[in-house]
Amino acid sequence: MPRAPAKKIVNEAIAELDGVRRQWLRRKGVNAVDVGFKIKDNELTDEVALRVHVGRKMPAAELAGSEVFNETGKKTKKVGKFPVDVIEASYGPSATAAVESPLALDDTDEDAIAALERTGIFDPMIGGISCGNPRVTAGTLGAIVFDRKTCKPMILSNWHVLAGASAAAVGEDILQPGRIDGGTDVVANLTRMKLDSRMDAAVATLDGSRNHSRDILGLGVISGSDTATLGMNVIKSGRTTGITKGVVDGVSLSVSINYGDPGVVAFSNQIRIVPRPPWPSVNYEVSMGGDSGSVWLRESNNRAIGLHFAGETDPAPASENAIANPIGPVVSELNFSFTPVLCPYKPRPPIIDICRRYPWICRGLIRWPYYPGPRPGPFTNPTRGGFRTFRQSALDAQKGSGHDCGCGCGGGENQEAQEMMMQLLAALMEEESDY
Repeated sequence: MPRAPAKKIVNEAIAELDGVRRQWLRRKGVNAVDVGFKIKDNELTDEVALRVHVGRKMPAAELAGSEVFNETGKKTKKVGKFPVDVIEASYGPSATAAVESPLALDDTDEDAIAALERTGIFDPMIGGISCGNPRVTAGTLGAIVFDRKTCKPMILSNWHVLAGASAAAVGEDILQPGRIDGGTDVVANLTRMKLDSRMDAAVATLDGSRNHSRDILGLGVISGSDTATLGMNVIKSGRTTGITKGVVDGVSLSVSINYGDPGVVAFSNQIRIVPRPPWPSVNYEVSMGGDSGSVWLRESNNRAIGLHFAGETDPAPASENAIANPIGPVVSELNFSFTPVLCPYKPRPPIIDICRRYPWICRGLIRWPYYPGPRPGPFTNPTRGGFRTFRQSALDAQKGSGHDCGCGCGGGENQEAQEMMMQLLAALMEEESDY
């Protein structure tokens, strides 16, 4: 395993990359650039490098001089004190599930069976299972999160799982499991979504038709959020590949992804994850179609570090990787919490304040027998009968039954008091069972 470098070293490398980032991305054949571990002889090293991702390495003789980053057999070029490393990698969205099952069912293959189970109906719903907008095949329900505005539970996943088209609108139905997995039950409605240079993310509010749990299938509960760093061991639970483990080998990734309908999206400051050593991986997947929307967790503390949205398009084992949005901007933009949110209490018209300001309401108009008149302290032990008398008197007054208004029914002050009384009446009728 490569050793995690000091934060200062990584920040210095990012600063150097920022000076050449745009220039490098304009070069022919360059798919992405990032700061990560230098790769030597198909092994991750401890050395931090500025990395150039190309679809295929080409001999220097076939390139113009301005397009050559490094030449085999010659001294490695550097930017500042950091080496330049050219690696082969091509990227695309971690596509929604394919029509055919990506796993061959074997009665003795527990991993395959566990992955197939993720495509069924779940009650309660948890992270790591199939879901999606009816217009897409299926992706992964990353986690159950909570809306900071309404406190309601929501599904967290990708834009291309919960929306899937430029025409997507708030309120659209979300299925669990996803359509390709036989899903027909609507369990949520699209609430917020974002596809830009920072994220491919969306949330959908549960409709209450099923129970929910904060658990991630096979991993437990998310304990919070964290920032991904080079060398961090991470883990995710996805609809297709199940539980997969990786290591963060690249940060500050700039990469362009072709989404078809919305076009090409140029992402910046993304996270790259590869399988853990021995490296390169053989027959080990960290990303497959249908894993989109999974939440990558720091393995040591179950804190979320990224939202899985893309991976390699090259089937070679050496190219196996996953790309994730840093979780911080996703949480902020979509305004949710991984832990339940307590919504603030909505204040109702306090009866004592109304009676102190307008004593005639309680003495005359309402004729409430339990109100003795203004006094400095609060009421003691109001009874259900007292509130029912209040309610009936208020209803009679609203209907114009002729109750004495005490100081007269005209005038702006009395009109204001009557409006306040009606607000109080509505609150009492709503909450009568509490008294």
